Amino acid sequence: MERRENQTPQGKVAGVLVEFLEVAITSIVFLKGVYPSGAFERRRYMNVVVQRACHPQLRYYIHATVSGLLPFIQKAISCCWCHIVAPSIDTVKAMVERVAVIFFNADNVPLEKFVFKLGMNLSYGSAVEEVDLQFSLRSFMSKLSISESLTKKLPPGKYKV
Repeated sequence: MERRENQTPQGKVAGVLVEFLEVAITSIVFLKGVYPSGAFERRRYMNVVVQRACHPQLRYYIHATVSGLLPFIQKAISCCWCHIVAPSIDTVKAMVERVAVIFFNADNVPLEKFVFKLGMNLSYGSAVEEVDLQFSLRSFMSKLSISESLTKKLPPGKYKV
């Protein structure tokens, strides 16, 4: 990924979104108890305490999967910013609309699904600031971290994410 100083505003926003998705998905995997709690460590992200996977393969799997979305999210943001007045059909096709995390049991039966719906309010145009976006994402991460007591762990077994 490019250094943030050298990126366009759209590239910075896309980078923040991808980074957020990685942290949020890791937090969900932790909350669902798919791996023992010892497989995670506490870290700070956007001034919120979150969980980070200690196991390098798990961390890489989540990172590689979410990082693969970066070019599509960048394209979606660029298309939206270029077509603020009249979005075209190509803009809609280029967008990543949703990112889903689905927990399957050993028989490939879906047990639970978390969906991140990505969208851009075109009325803001290019006025979306990285700081404003980070504030909104930090708010979500705070809510997710305190929802641990409300979230039921998945029953013991083997899972695919």
